[in-house]
Amino acid sequence: MKAIQFDHYGDVDVLEINEVAMPIPNDEQVLIKIKAFGINPLDWKLRAGIMQHFFTLNFPHLLGAEFAGVISKIGKNVTQFKVGDHVYGRANHTYAQYSVAHPSSLQIIPEFLDFAQAASLPSGSQIAYSALSVIGQIKKGQDVLIHAGAGSVGSNAIQIAKKFGANITTTVSENNLNLAKKLGADHIIDYKKTKLQHIDQRFDLILDTVGGQTQIDSWELLKDQGTLVTLVSDEREHFKTPKKDQNYYFMHGIQGNIFNTVHQMIVDRDIQPVIDHIYDFKHIADAQKRSQNGHLSGKIVVTI
Repeated sequence: MKAIQFDHYGDVDVLEINEVAMPIPNDEQVLIKIKAFGINPLDWKLRAGIMQHFFTLNFPHLLGAEFAGVISKIGKNVTQFKVGDHVYGRANHTYAQYSVAHPSSLQIIPEFLDFAQAASLPSGSQIAYSALSVIGQIKKGQDVLIHAGAGSVGSNAIQIAKKFGANITTTVSENNLNLAKKLGADHIIDYKKTKLQHIDQRFDLILDTVGGQTQIDSWELLKDQGTLVTLVSDEREHFKTPKKDQNYYFMHGIQGNIFNTVHQMIVDRDIQPVIDHIYDFKHIADAQKRSQNGHLSGKIVVTI
């Protein structure tokens, strides 16, 4: 089968399409013929070597964490799926024509989604739900600030917060103002025109997907007993005002067994896909370059 690999850290030109052995599922796994997979910021950070102090890679390395595809083989102990099922979910090494996955990480693709749309959902939706609900304990009527509301996590977070009945403020660039409104944001901040230091409103819950100065300034926007959840960096040593009654969480990965809950929200169309761009398999370098440049309007997806 064909797979996208890199054998040393570097720019997008280190990515190569190679012929590799087909993965073999064990008795508890299924083999997936990949039709589409999502691009995440972690992918290019791993490729560039930015994360090598946290993750040790074996070269040549095969990236990928989410997919949509068709089950082509099942292990003898797998009973909840069958060959031919159209599924989506999370698995390792999905930058390839085939990958193996455990049934607990799979769901049947709703009939109203195509493969590309389904592949855009697993990571962003589950991370957003983890941050807002599992960690942030979001409640109806709360004032919630979601940074980078047009990104993969942010666009899912707005929809999830809306379902919970929160009052949502989000930061986006000017070209994503209409998208943020369409997703359900109540108040939209053009971060290039309005500094966080100039915002008078205070928030019960803040989701930070930007880090750096954005996180530092966000800490000052919390209400008493407010919570800041970040996905990208720990800037606490730079916080101006020590506060004892606010909560801070640096969230690492998906929290809890939430896939069934999030899947039901997708089935109910409370969470809908937002796709920035779809690339063909052979254009993986362009896909990662776009991800690395940022300023996205949703998810980047690669189809096979």
